[in-house]
Amino acid sequence: MKNWHLYILIFLTLASCRKEEEIPVPVPIPEVNTLEAVILGNHEAVLYGDYKTHDDNTVQLGFEYAVDSLFMTDVITFTHNIIIHDNIFSYRIDSGIEIGTRYYYRAFIQTSTNTYFGYTENFVSDGSIPPRIDSISNDYGHIGDIIEIYGDNFIVAPFFTRVDFSYVEAEVILLRDTLIRCKVPLNINSSNPDIRVKVTINAGIYSSFKLFAPVINTIEPSEAIIGDTITILGDHFDISNDKNEVYFGNIQANILESNRNSIKAVIPIEIESPSFIVKVKAQLQEVSYDQEFTLSAPEIISFSPSKATFRDEITINGNNFDYELSRNKVFFGNIESTIVYADRHKLVAVVPDDLESASEQINVEAQFQEVTFNENFELIPPEINFVPQDIFVNQDIEIQGSWFHPIMNKNTVTIEDIDVTIFSGSTGSLNTTIPWGPFPRRKAIVKVQVLDLIAEYEIDLNIMDKWIMVSDELPFRYSRHVNNAVVANNTAYIISYPKDIFNDQLYLWEFNPDDYSWQQSSIPFSMKGTGIATSNGDKIFVYSARSENGFWEYDPIYQQWTQLSPFPGERRDWPTHFSINGNIYLGMGADFEPYTAIPYGDFYKYSPTTNNWSAIAEFTYHNYFVRTETATFVLNDIGYVGNGASNTGMKDFWSYDPNMDEWIRMADFPYAEHYTTGFALDGFGYIGGVGTRYESWRYDPGSNTWEQSYDIGKPRGGHFSFSLNGKAYIGGGGFPVGSFTSYELFEFMP
Repeated sequence: MKNWHLYILIFLTLASCRKEEEIPVPVPIPEVNTLEAVILGNHEAVLYGDYKTHDDNTVQLGFEYAVDSLFMTDVITFTHNIIIHDNIFSYRIDSGIEIGTRYYYRAFIQTSTNTYFGYTENFVSDGSIPPRIDSISNDYGHIGDIIEIYGDNFIVAPFFTRVDFSYVEAEVILLRDTLIRCKVPLNINSSNPDIRVKVTINAGIYSSFKLFAPVINTIEPSEAIIGDTITILGDHFDISNDKNEVYFGNIQANILESNRNSIKAVIPIEIESPSFIVKVKAQLQEVSYDQEFTLSAPEIISFSPSKATFRDEITINGNNFDYELSRNKVFFGNIESTIVYADRHKLVAVVPDDLESASEQINVEAQFQEVTFNENFELIPPEINFVPQDIFVNQDIEIQGSWFHPIMNKNTVTIEDIDVTIFSGSTGSLNTTIPWGPFPRRKAIVKVQVLDLIAEYEIDLNIMDKWIMVSDELPFRYSRHVNNAVVANNTAYIISYPKDIFNDQLYLWEFNPDDYSWQQSSIPFSMKGTGIATSNGDKIFVYSARSENGFWEYDPIYQQWTQLSPFPGERRDWPTHFSINGNIYLGMGADFEPYTAIPYGDFYKYSPTTNNWSAIAEFTYHNYFVRTETATFVLNDIGYVGNGASNTGMKDFWSYDPNMDEWIRMADFPYAEHYTTGFALDGFGYIGGVGTRYESWRYDPGSNTWEQSYDIGKPRGGHFSFSLNGKAYIGGGGFPVGSFTSYELFEFMP
């Protein structure tokens, strides 16, 4: 601790040195005073101040003034054009001050580190000189151009001088008291604006400036298509896309490029006509081109393939089609097609399913214009390659071929000129059903028609059925009428009403087996539809079923009617009848005129040679039942009778032998039936059109048995039948019996 006094001395010495370093050196402060302003009386005021500095650190002298004594708002500062004389400085204000307004001002001196103000003084202004515009650099310009304004009194302070074009403020680039350089505002709203230079509330106005009017000299190319880019050449367009507008008619276009002399625009997809006026809006003005602009017309050069079928693609080559699928249309005749590809020079279209003809013009609509090619499109004709040759009616068959319509019901298939229904198929096959007929040739031609193209199979089909419809145009209506058809002198006849339902007159109809036609002739007497007709092979005999029991004979050779001895029994409806050895046998039946029908079983024989009637053995089996409209046939000079009745029918079958004069029961029919008819052919008896069934049955007299024969094809009852020249015929009737009348005639070849 011997040196502690030395440590204290060192500490005090260091502390004393530090304290001396922290004492600041005094800096002289400049002095500035605000002096009284002088109002000159000619709209001018002069501000004065003095100053005193103690070094050369003065940077700037100046004044600031405002209508606010606290200098918080609209403060104007002057540092230029300051006049200095013997530490007195001044500034003359000749613009920007308003008459009668009190202004507060103060002088200041600015150093490199600070600004020092004098006290605030004030004065009341008697006004100032407004700015004056003498001229501008160019009386015409464009939006965004830089122009110069020449004049005087433009400056009070830079931010108190404003330039506007009809109240739209412009950007000031250079401001001097006699010169302003500014830019024509981008948002200018008038093409002939007033240019104003405003200093505070005073303004100078220039009214001769105008925006250049746009000019269109030409359009390239002169024709184009929707979506193309065109160039509008001219002058005084805006250099900015968004300041120009281009219209095709009333539709605004998209602009891609702009400069003073050209605009590139896209022809809009919304245009609505092929010709229109092109307009440009620029520099707040509109100009229209003096010629209509026309879209390029579409042109078809070729198409391929020239022959095709439905849903094939056709390529149409040409010019001026639209790039957009939906703005093109392709028609085959009147039918619009689906387009799957489009460009300026090519369209790919699908052959439509709804073609109206096999040869159609191709029309293209594009650019709101239509063009038709000078060569027609041709549809590939259908072909039939194979059809089964031996067929039956109502059999399903497949027609194999090519180029059929892909929509089934747009194919027409005929078999022997009969339209048939297609139930399935494709472009290479059609499935249908052989119709009932008529097939008078027992053969059939198959045709497939697509539009107006017809393919005919080269081989006739063979209809293999035994019973075949040979006509469906019977000229008379027959259903339970005069029973039955007869054959006399190798010619078939029937008595029936005409097809006209309003004609209730009975006629005699003569059959021509060559063409299945019938010839009508009148009957000279009155008879009921419940009468009968029969034949002995040479002549026709008719029972009238009227109260007088009239009985008549018709001679086919002389076409002459003769009245015979009347039927001796009671009047009756639908009696049973047949002929053996030239004699006529008639009996049974019932009288339906009373409320309760009266059945009969008595039977009579008529001899044409004597014109006399004689009674024969009575039919006594269940003769208390009504038994009418029986089926009969004659084999080996024996008559056979069965079926009939007025309800569900009967199945018992009987034979009558004139030599024995007795009724003998034979083998029963397979089931009870009525409304049937019978005929003899090739030594057998036949019952055809068995009620609700399609069947026919054959009776063998040698074995006394029934055997099912060939189906007729349709159920029927109340019909007629006969045999002629080794063939049998069934026609008329219908099913259900009485509610439907058939006009069909079927032919049977054993």
